[in-house]
Amino acid sequence: MVPTFLAALAILALPAQWGCPLDEVVGLLGIAGPFEQKQVEEIFTFPDPPPYAQRQIHDGSVYVPEENALFVAELFSPKEGHSMSAIPYVWRVDITDPASPNTTKVYPNPPLTIANGAYLFNGSVYWAQEGNFTTPSSIVRMDPKTLKTEVVKNNFYGHRFNSLNDLVISDEGVAFFTDGYYGWDNFNDTLFPELANGIYRWDMRTGNIKMVAGAAEGAFFNPNGLAFSQDQTKLFITNRGNSSSDPHGGRTIYVHDVTSSGLSNRNVFSYSDAGFPDGIKTDKDNRVYGAVTGSVDVYDSRGTLLGRIKIADGDVAVNMAWVENWLYIFSRNKIYRVELMTSGR
Repeated sequence: MVPTFLAALAILALPAQWGCPLDEVVGLLGIAGPFEQKQVEEIFTFPDPPPYAQRQIHDGSVYVPEENALFVAELFSPKEGHSMSAIPYVWRVDITDPASPNTTKVYPNPPLTIANGAYLFNGSVYWAQEGNFTTPSSIVRMDPKTLKTEVVKNNFYGHRFNSLNDLVISDEGVAFFTDGYYGWDNFNDTLFPELANGIYRWDMRTGNIKMVAGAAEGAFFNPNGLAFSQDQTKLFITNRGNSSSDPHGGRTIYVHDVTSSGLSNRNVFSYSDAGFPDGIKTDKDNRVYGAVTGSVDVYDSRGTLLGRIKIADGDVAVNMAWVENWLYIFSRNKIYRVELMTSGR
């Protein structure tokens, strides 16, 4: 599909009276000045969801350089009275020719069961899958060439997880992942929770696992996206709360210091005015990107909102992936990309 250039959509520097550093915005965009528009490319539109779905969601997304392809999981949020169904495929977006990406369905074997977050580690894609009434929520490793999958973690000392949502893995092989109540309180597809929701640290080298932040300490309710700083000394975590439309719910990005045994020094990094931040990414210049309603919000290292990467009216950004200096944005309905004067992973 040939990309559509959304000329009317720009990364908008916010008004000067809001205290946004325009020089940093202009430098990030690679434009001549604050009044020049930066084009966002729409490169793919997903087929319409089935009749039982209220909406579709494209959350789990990851770039595999060896394949020069992105892998994207698809979810169908059910209408009232329905349960979310497992989907046997994920989308593979071959970007060998970025001007004409080839997007196809591929079928992991065994299939994933409601996959959310994804992360590339040592050549394998690790998925956080929500599970359902019969398949426990778990972390699944997938070979991106053969699509063979293997469950690598599906319990906390014999207790099943609730609804794993996202994960990151350090260069040393330490995984952090979020576990919320999404399958039970939103999608009607998992059993009643056995555990508090929160953030776990799992040392893949030793097998040691423990909760390092969460509802048990009153810090999180329905934690969602995760991202390391580029040097992996900080961990950014998004918090959804009860509902993205609840003004009293969580719409917060927290930041923690990463220690040798867990997390410390929790601070509020930002609070969103545009719905809860879902997926989250960072760049090499210490900026933070949060996927929200209608855009990707871009923050500097201090949590100051620099501007917004606007997507199509009525659409909702869900997650992102870096491919060199291109930021790919996955929404409910589409895939977009924009070129920035930075990069991440």
